[in-house]
Amino acid sequence: MDRSYAQSESSKTAPDENVARAFLEGLTGPSKGKTYWLSSDVLSTLVGSDRVLRINARTTQADDLDLVAVLKWDRDTYSIEGVGGKSVWVNGHRIDAVHLMHGDMIEFDAHGPMARFRLCEQSFPKRWPIDEIVSDAWTYARSSRRPLPRRISFAVGESLRRVAVQTTYYFRLSVIIVLCLITAFGIYLYRSDQQIQQALERDAHRIEAVTIMLAQTRDNALSEDDLVALQQRLESRLERNTSRLGVLEERSDAAARVIAESVPSVAFVQGAFGLRHIESGEMLKQVLSADGHVLRTPFGQPRLDPFGNGKPGEFQFTGTGFLLMNGQHIVTNRHVALPWTSKEQAQAFEASGLVPEMLRLVVYFPGITGPIEAELVGHSETADLAVLSIAPSHIEGRGLSLSDSPTRVGEEIYLLGYPTGLKALLAQAGNDFISSIRTEGEVGFWIIASQLSKQNLINPLASQGIVAQVSMGAVTYDAETTVGGSGGPALNRHGHVVAVNAAILPDFGGSNIGVPVAHLDQLLNDATNK
Repeated sequence: MDRSYAQSESSKTAPDENVARAFLEGLTGPSKGKTYWLSSDVLSTLVGSDRVLRINARTTQADDLDLVAVLKWDRDTYSIEGVGGKSVWVNGHRIDAVHLMHGDMIEFDAHGPMARFRLCEQSFPKRWPIDEIVSDAWTYARSSRRPLPRRISFAVGESLRRVAVQTTYYFRLSVIIVLCLITAFGIYLYRSDQQIQQALERDAHRIEAVTIMLAQTRDNALSEDDLVALQQRLESRLERNTSRLGVLEERSDAAARVIAESVPSVAFVQGAFGLRHIESGEMLKQVLSADGHVLRTPFGQPRLDPFGNGKPGEFQFTGTGFLLMNGQHIVTNRHVALPWTSKEQAQAFEASGLVPEMLRLVVYFPGITGPIEAELVGHSETADLAVLSIAPSHIEGRGLSLSDSPTRVGEEIYLLGYPTGLKALLAQAGNDFISSIRTEGEVGFWIIASQLSKQNLINPLASQGIVAQVSMGAVTYDAETTVGGSGGPALNRHGHVVAVNAAILPDFGGSNIGVPVAHLDQLLNDATNK
């Protein structure tokens, strides 16, 4: 090969005996990556069947090589001229002869190699600036006559290759640092997004849990409209209950005696719990506006937040319990004393990062003025039972005895309780009492119960039924009650408690289920030893 033939890219300087004026940089085919130094006044370009570009200082056609074009030095650059009917394209345009400019893209023959023409000062650049690399790729993609997908893939691939090997070390290091920073930032954003997503899920669960409890609490909250509706809706019900009790008393002296003796020992249970945010350790509190008003959600419920500026949110509940003879313990249902222990609520609270916490628990007894503070001292994990404790000074001469033997199918029982909670008590209290509290505007959950107690208007409702089924785990009877009557005693004709009312079966003629008192033995032993 002639000494003016192409040199590989490993030799980046022109031969000493020649003064290089320009060079061609091979871009495609077998000549890709090779550098062809141009130093003679007249040079021929030849392409063989192997599609390798060759530069010769002679203008004659060599064996097995086709002469494609002639390069001639003219003043300050080379001109190129196609010969022998061969086609030459410069920057995508077919030419016969043209003066070349720095950066021109030359394609030799219809399927020949492509090369980039560059003027130089005797040396091949060791490092290329990024703008030159991008410009080369753009020029190639625009001027090449290959199919568009091949042009784009080649331009992109060649650019990445040159960025990797032909840019300065500092640039490559900078690119690596930037990529690392972008990756780190991407990871940070991903983790932040995950944390935000988890926080949103916790908030959604918290809202769901709070909404469930607020919906239950709303039944105990009383407004003036509620009082008006109660006056109209419950008067007839009170009349029926009074009539029913009168018939019951007339029918059986034993029934009247059992009910009269048991009523003072049946407690109206009233309580409220809050929710503590586990992560912050704060109770969920009401969010107040600048003027002190409670802000509400789109569903009309008070907004609650661990960092709220109001009082803790209260989830209020009511139920029934009964005092045991010769003791200070009150028996009720677990779902009354721990109203958040239902499966759905417990799962919702756990998923939202909240833990329930009792705020206040009190009981009212007929004939005793004012609330009595109560404390939960035990509950069963297997039966729907719980035991509360109160100060013994409040309960002298009261209490019910537990039956020593199980009840039997067909036996009469008497059920005492406070169904529908405050609403039933208000209905029993009469129009005069409702009118007085409407006038005073005192309709709060705690205030109404206190006012009823002061006027000796807290008394349980009684119903009579027949035991339909008895098992180790439940007693089923048809004595009527409803929500709020849970925890009430089911008494036999001797006045002994045979079961603790626990659930309603509305699909079976209003039947109810009670927990046999035999399940109380271990629970009472544990409570007594505390």
